[in-house]
Amino acid sequence: MSKTLHLEQYLQTLGGRVTCKRCQARSKRTGNQCRAPSVALKNVCRFHGGKSTGAKTQAGIEKCGQTRLVHGNETSSMRMERSIASAELALLESVGFEFGFMSGLKSRGPKPYRMAQVLPELHALVRHLRSQKSRFA
Repeated sequence: MSKTLHLEQYLQTLGGRVTCKRCQARSKRTGNQCRAPSVALKNVCRFHGGKSTGAKTQAGIEKCGQTRLVHGNETSSMRMERSIASAELALLESVGFEFGFMSGLKSRGPKPYRMAQVLPELHALVRHLRSQKSRFA
């Protein structure tokens, strides 16, 4: 069964004396429609991007395409650095458990897919020592 979305198009303000367009944005949390009036000639209010005009110059448009900001706090280079750091920690943890330096529970979750890219010398050494260990066991 599909639900049809019903969005109110108009809003009565000033005690019903003024009719204006209503913002068409919906809340992620509750799913309710925004109660604010939309900006002139737009479908959303000033809080949901109605005042945004976007980049106008060619340099600004290129910069927006390169940065790839997520929520304004994170870039793709920051994500890459965090991914590599997480892969380094996972590799060092696996080495520690392999050679008995560490004991107890291992970290939960899947291992980072960049483990072979970080510290390639250490990764190759671990593979070599594992093969030597299995040969003598």
